[in-house]
Amino acid sequence: MKGGRPPDQGDPANVHTYDNRGARDAVFPDMENRTTDPLPEPGTETEAAPAPRWTPPEPLLALGRATGITALVTALGYAAYRWAATGLPMEPLPGSPWPYLTAWAVLTFVACLILNWATSGIDYDGRWQLIVFPAFAGVRLCLRLRPDTALVYAYGLGFLAVAAVAVAVWRWRWRRRLSATSSK
Repeated sequence: MKGGRPPDQGDPANVHTYDNRGARDAVFPDMENRTTDPLPEPGTETEAAPAPRWTPPEPLLALGRATGITALVTALGYAAYRWAATGLPMEPLPGSPWPYLTAWAVLTFVACLILNWATSGIDYDGRWQLIVFPAFAGVRLCLRLRPDTALVYAYGLGFLAVAAVAVAVWRWRWRRRLSATSSK
């Protein structure tokens, strides 16, 4: 140690230089030749904008979302049925789960369409959880208790009819309020 310093500091024999030009040129080959181009003058033609991606019409998107959520709830319900067959927290009664899964698939599909109609024009995160959690709970309870499927349809469709009327009234009042504020 010379002069109280560690040997790698200040001793010309131990100074290491690191030249990273080779690595930089491999990643950014034109870095030395890069120029700053001025912005084009207004009104001059530049490259054409990329063509917009095709998006399906809104009704088709709504049907696709409803179908996806319905498939998810049905798959979760069937998985819960298979898991319950192992005797873990709830043991299902014997019999086929498909009448109940079909009933809940129909109810989930209609509920998704109503929810999509209610929230159209509103960017609302987490709206699909409003469908998935109650539908999964309903599937799970139906597979455990096995009520008559006609009762599942009747109560489910009755609830969805009330929800559709409530959404229709809400949208009607919202449009009326919007038209009243825009005419002032």
